[in-house]
Amino acid sequence: MLTNRINKQIRLVIAVTVTVTTTSPAWAGNLPESVPSPARLWQSIRTIMAEGRLLPGSTAYQPGSRMVDYYTTDKVDEIAHGTITAAGGVVRVTRYPAGSLLIKENFNTRKKLVGVTAMLKLPHYDGADRNWVMAAYSPQGKPLAFGKVGSCIQCHMVAQKQDFVFAPPPTNLLPAAFIASFFPGQKISPVYLRLLQEHPGSAL
Repeated sequence: MLTNRINKQIRLVIAVTVTVTTTSPAWAGNLPESVPSPARLWQSIRTIMAEGRLLPGSTAYQPGSRMVDYYTTDKVDEIAHGTITAAGGVVRVTRYPAGSLLIKENFNTRKKLVGVTAMLKLPHYDGADRNWVMAAYSPQGKPLAFGKVGSCIQCHMVAQKQDFVFAPPPTNLLPAAFIASFFPGQKISPVYLRLLQEHPGSAL
């Protein structure tokens, strides 16, 4: 009977260990001192895409701001999810802990993945910009932008009270003129424009 009890405890420990291993970022408990390579970050992003949780308060295929990202899905790692949940929502988080990884899957009107953007909080990386590593990838994982990406930082600065993280629509919305200034020539989604009309107080 004692042997059976010990075997059950061992199996439980193994099961818990496997669960943590499959859902944690590649550097869980051992953050890199330097910036991970785009390829290494992409591996963690793929894990979040497959196994991560939705950003609290968001939904799958929520409205994107432009026609090129007509739908978006926000996902987060366990660190970010726990932080947002404990705070009571994205708008109540003033600082994310090191290791927080947030990603946005961007889809076209046919719900085909067209790109992935990500934010990784890394200690001592870029203190002036809250230590976020910004990244953008093709659906296949080709890096399109990585590191201290000025355009990403400038856009996210409008949510500086929330540590540069946007709450899902319609809580945080970007004005049409603001979107046009960052993405000249790109058509804004009519669904997003309607959200701006219906929720004028949500515009940052």
